This record gives sequence, structure tokens and C-alpha cells, in this order.
Amino acid sequence: MKKIIILFVLLIPMCISVSSVSYADNFSFKLLANRSAIDSGLDAVIHVKDSNLVTGISGVYNENDYKILFAKAMVKNELFIDGLQGMIGFKGAWGEAEKHQRKGDMLNIAFSLSVAYDLSTVYSKQVPVTLSAGVSFSPQPLCFQDTDEFFETLAEIDWKVLENAALVARYRYIEINFDERTRWEKTDSTGYLGLKFSF
Repeated sequence: MKKIIILFVLLIPMCISVSSVSYADNFSFKLLANRSAIDSGLDAVIHVKDSNLVTGISGVYNENDYKILFAKAMVKNELFIDGLQGMIGFKGAWGEAEKHQRKGDMLNIAFSLSVAYDLSTVYSKQVPVTLSAGVSFSPQPLCFQDTDEFFETLAEIDWKVLENAALVARYRYIEINFDERTRWEKTDSTGYLGLKFSF
């Protein structure tokens, strides 16, 4: 019964993401990579009264370390400083990780918080750069399968080179605690470069 409930809750952001396609006001697609991993995602933004609903599906693939599919549902609002926006909501993760001879399956729902600062709204259109950072944390009660705890932090710089395209540099730190016969932990700290398209 517990697994059914968590699968249902994890599917909520995914269903919102899929259903929001027809109602979305704009979309963004990212494709990033480094020597050993690929990171991509599709976000949809829906304007709702005085705020925005941001839904998205993304994934990261590292052949020797982990494969994770994410789904998020977050509320986005302007904050007290021009150009500063904040998002709060939930981010689900499903996948697997490896370390030496160990392999663990993960499934969790994380509390997620992020901020973005658009320099072009404050300084000049000559500085088409957006800085963003986010953190997601899933405590033990919201972790299932082999996962005992999940933590992720992201930092990103977007440099808009065209009206609908930007160069992106991203840093990700991820930590997954597994609770099997012998407790073990998977951590990774890596950077990515790629492109972002808005439409």
C-alpha cells in the first residue's frame, strides 16, 4: 500500500507536466553534457493569477554512476528585488545508482526551493545573463525502495545569445544515501555545458 501511495504522489508532478503542455504560456528545453554524462529537461510555465506554475520533466544519465528521471511541480513568484524570482514546490526522482559492486534503486519526493536573478533587468540589456541556484531535499519518510535520503543542489549561469537561445553552464552536487544490508552513499559533483531553447 505504501508503494502505491508514493508512486501515485510521484506521478502527480509528471501528470501535471504532461497535461500542462496544452495550457502552457511558454516552454524551455535544455540539453547539457560533459565527458561522462548527459543532462536534459523540458519545463512548461503556466500563468496563474499573480504567480506562475512551473512543471517539468528532466533526466541525467551517467553510464557508470547513476540514471535519474526527475519530475517537478513548483510555484514561481517575483521576490522583493527587481529581477529576482523564487520557486518553491516538489521534485520527484526515480532511478538507480552504482558504486563499485553496489547498486541501489531510488524513488523519492523532495522539497525543492530555487532562486533566479536576471541581471539584464537590473543593469542593462547588454548583460543578458541569469544566475540561478536551487536545492532539493528528501528526508527518510519521503524516500522509498533502497533510498534512505536524497539531496541535490544546482547552480547555473544562462547567457542569452539569441532571442530564444542561451548558453548554459551548470554545476550539480548530488548525494544519495542507501539503506541496504550495509549502508552506503553515492555522491557526485560535476559541471555541464550546453544550450537552452525557449519557445
